[in-house]
Amino acid sequence: MSQFSSSESSQLTSNATHRGVPSRCWCGHKITTYTSTTDENPYRRFYRCVQGVKKQKEKHLFCWVDEAHLEEIRMVDKKHNKLVEDVNNIRKMMMENVEVQKKMVEDMNTKMNEKLNEIIEQELMVAKNGVEKSSMKTLLLVTVVASIAWLCGKVF
Repeated sequence: MSQFSSSESSQLTSNATHRGVPSRCWCGHKITTYTSTTDENPYRRFYRCVQGVKKQKEKHLFCWVDEAHLEEIRMVDKKHNKLVEDVNNIRKMMMENVEVQKKMVEDMNTKMNEKLNEIIEQELMVAKNGVEKSSMKTLLLVTVVASIAWLCGKVF
């Protein structure tokens, strides 16, 4: 009975170190999946390059499929957790930014209202002065007409 049965690995990317599921050996050859027929690990699948099978004395890539998948899952989980942390940090920064902008809008609104009130008061003062001058002119005109009428009444 042969010690290995093989099936080609479908991954094409290469890894300098074999963390997770490998795709190439350090020697550059593709990784192949084999099934162990040893008494210690019967039917357990492992990754190995073709050269490693031919030249077993050389240290070519070897790793168990289940351990590689577990490591791959841990790496993906770690990346997922980092992404969740990044999203939460971005969400926090966005909320802080919204609060800062909200405060800026409130401050701007307050300043605009103060400036608007100042302009309205100035215009009211101008209008009041205009009315007072107009009233004074009217009063002066009434006084002059009344004086003329009184003088006319005295003369005729």
